[in-house]
Amino acid sequence: MQKLCGKAGIAITVVLVDTSVWMEYFDRKNPSVRGDLNALLRQGEVATAGLVLAELRHGCRSTPQVRGLLQAMEPLVYLEADRDTWLRAGELAAECSARGFRIAIGDSLLAALAMRESASIFTLDRDFERIPRLQLFRRQSP
Repeated sequence: MQKLCGKAGIAITVVLVDTSVWMEYFDRKNPSVRGDLNALLRQGEVATAGLVLAELRHGCRSTPQVRGLLQAMEPLVYLEADRDTWLRAGELAAECSARGFRIAIGDSLLAALAMRESASIFTLDRDFERIPRLQLFRRQSP
């Protein structure tokens, strides 16, 4: 997905960030993931989806964590799954099954959202590498 940014109308590419990356980011376990995500956030290139928000909210253990999560997610581009996207998610899962491996329907939904928007996906989950035609975000940090 591209969005216009600033007065110059420069198009930037949006990256859909998976729950696995946000967990590393919030837990501060992986400095290179944190650096890559901070760079994307500074450039306004991060998108999220309902599934990611639900998974992150599920992991919050206190009211301050919930407030922090909502504050962090509010300015992000939000990708909504419509009927066609849900159907595409099912198609992707079926394609993967036909190739001999299973993928969680939530992962296929995020892949379908990213593909619909011509966005890449930033994930630490290696299952996404097996989804045909999905563009993965290539990390800058080692």
